[in-house]
Amino acid sequence: MCLAVPAQILSIDGVMAEVEFGNVRRTISLQLLPQAQVGDYVLVHTGFAISIVDPEEAKITLELLRQMGDLDPLDPAEMEPVRRPPKPAAPDAPAS
Repeated sequence: MCLAVPAQILSIDGVMAEVEFGNVRRTISLQLLPQAQVGDYVLVHTGFAISIVDPEEAKITLELLRQMGDLDPLDPAEMEPVRRPPKPAAPDAPAS
């Protein structure tokens, strides 16, 4: 399942923008939405703004995400990649 999250545009530099998701700030691309302006709320998916959204709807969604704790910045320990144990070596095949 894919998820797009609303964010407010704080500043724009060319095709890149600084946005805020609650208390989390990120840099995103506006290549798919060049008409977006500072102050707009946009849906962000995989680092790209994909749609301008109604400010009230964005605020409601952000509040619901905040209540679920999904807008809290990650602890650095939570950003470690998952490490799987190595697969056991295959037994030697008999010589032909």
